[in-house]
Amino acid sequence: MIYLIGGARPNFMKIAALTRAFKKDNLDYEIIHTGQHYDYNMNKIFFKEFELKEPMIHLESGSGTHAEQTADIMIKLEKYCINNPPKLMFVVGDVNSTMAAAIVASKLHIPVAHQEAGMRSGDRKMPEEINRIVTDSISDYLFPISPQDEENLLNEGIPKTKILLAGDCMIDNLLYYSKKIKMIKRENHILVELHRPINVDNKENLEEILKALKILSGKIRIVFPLHPRTKKMINFFKLNNYLDQIDFTEPMGYFEFVKYMSNASIVITDSDGIQQETSILNIPCVSIRDTTNIAYTIKYGTNTLMAPECKKIVKFVKHLLDDKVEIKNNFPELYQKLNDGHASERISKKIEQILKG
Repeated sequence: MIYLIGGARPNFMKIAALTRAFKKDNLDYEIIHTGQHYDYNMNKIFFKEFELKEPMIHLESGSGTHAEQTADIMIKLEKYCINNPPKLMFVVGDVNSTMAAAIVASKLHIPVAHQEAGMRSGDRKMPEEINRIVTDSISDYLFPISPQDEENLLNEGIPKTKILLAGDCMIDNLLYYSKKIKMIKRENHILVELHRPINVDNKENLEEILKALKILSGKIRIVFPLHPRTKKMINFFKLNNYLDQIDFTEPMGYFEFVKYMSNASIVITDSDGIQQETSILNIPCVSIRDTTNIAYTIKYGTNTLMAPECKKIVKFVKHLLDDKVEIKNNFPELYQKLNDGHASERISKKIEQILKG
C-alpha cells in the first residue's frame, strides 16, 4: 500500500497525474488529506475535477503557525500509521504537509518517496525551502523534475542511487487536461496569481503590487483570482480600493484557471508551478520574486524575476505589451523530454520495481 499525502492545491495536481499512472500499473494506493488548505476551491474541487477517489482519511489540520500546523499533522498521521503502516509514504511538493509526513514515516521506518525533490532557491527565509531540505535529507527515493534539481541533490551528498530524474507531474497534468478542456477565448488579459507571505503579508509589498495592477488595468483587463490568504490580507491592510478596476474572483478550479492562463497575454505570479506551466504554453511570465526554484525558466528566457515595486512592474509589463514580446520554449532536448507528459509513468514504473523488491 502506498499513501499519497496531499494538503494544498498544488499537491492534488501532482497526485492526479500520479494516480493515473498508478492505476495503469495496478499499484495499490490511498490518498491522505491533511486539511492544510480547507477552502473548497483550494482542495475539494480538485477531487471532483480530477476524478480522484475520496481520501482514506482527512486529518483536518487546518491553519495555524508553521509549528502548530506541522505538529498537528505529525501527531494525527503518526497515530494512524502506527496501526496502519503503508509500504511507502509518497510525498509531493514543498508544503508543511510534505515535510510533516516525511518525518513521521522516517521515524516509523516507513520508506519515503519525494516527487519534486531537489528544488532550491537558496533563500532559507522561505518556509518551503526548509521543507524541501528536510524532506530530501530523509527521503529514500527522490524524483527531481530537472537536471539542476538532480545536481542540487548530488551536491548535498544524496547518493545517486536514490535519485531518478523523472520530470514534472504538473506538466503531465497540464498536457493531459489541456486536450480535454474546451478552451474559451478570453484574450488580451493579464492573469494574476499571488499567495506567498513575502508578497501578501507585507503591506508595503502588497500595496506596490496592487498599485501596479491598478495602473495596468487602464491598459488591459486584469483577471485576479484571490487566494484566501491574499484576500484576507487585502482586507486586513484595507487595500480594497486598488481592486476597483480589476476583475477579481474567488479561487478558480483547475480547468477554469487553465483556460485563462492558456489565453493570457502575460501571467504575473509568485508560484513555482505556474512558472513551469507558462513556459510550456509559451506565455510570458513575470514572477514577483527575488529568487526562483525553477532557474532554467530564467536561463532560457520564459520567465522574468521582478521586485514588488510598482514602477518596475508597470514599466516591464508595458514593454511586453507594447513591443508584443513573444517567448518560445527553447529548452534543451533533455528538458523537453522531461516535460513530455510522461513523468508520472516513469515514477510509477520505478515505484513498481521498489515495491517488488
